[in-house]
Amino acid sequence: MKFSLVIPAYNEGSHIGSTVRGIVAALNKIGFESEVIVVDNGSTDNTGDAILALKKEISQVSTVRVFPNAGKGNGIVVGFSKTTGDVLGFMDADNQVDPAKVPEVYHKLISESLDFCKTVRVERRESFFRIVQSTVFNFLFRFFFGGNHRDINSSPKIFTRGLYEKLHLVSKDWFLDPEIMIKVTRMGAKTGEVEIIWDARKGGKSHVSLTTALEFIKNMFIYRFFGGR
Repeated sequence: MKFSLVIPAYNEGSHIGSTVRGIVAALNKIGFESEVIVVDNGSTDNTGDAILALKKEISQVSTVRVFPNAGKGNGIVVGFSKTTGDVLGFMDADNQVDPAKVPEVYHKLISESLDFCKTVRVERRESFFRIVQSTVFNFLFRFFFGGNHRDINSSPKIFTRGLYEKLHLVSKDWFLDPEIMIKVTRMGAKTGEVEIIWDARKGGKSHVSLTTALEFIKNMFIYRFFGGR
């Protein structure tokens, strides 16, 4: 069974190389067939050059360029369109997750015959503002949509191709994660979680802002009261 992992990268040139190398090394230790699709999501720094170098260096890596940047969700969905695996996943390029957790999530999905498996951050080494923001967002999500999901935005998220094709994802922005969780819950998919430590960034800067938070709340309201976007 082949695993395809999509990594969207927007201005992550300072550390995308170490992120991808770490993930590929972790996947190779497990020994299953895999591919990593790195999406240059409209970057204006040296991200494009860095991922092209990775493609030449590592046979499992392929690249896609999206320009201009139409949002994180759009970059991920474009990346998925290039995958060939039976199991699909995505994660951030910011190198905040131990690469060994990627095959752990994959293994849990396969060994427990799940449709979907994701991580949940039980320790977060980042700013107080981000932690509070995430706590409030997760509370609002459970209030609007129910369920017992502890961490809506954590990644990697991994699912079977069959489930992915049923999701018909439409979010082009940061709301892709909540859209996935809403649809997975409504479908009654068999899901699982793996606990992780969310490390501090090792380079670059976060692209999450107050505007992002307000966008989340707006989209939750639309989904809850108008049935979608």
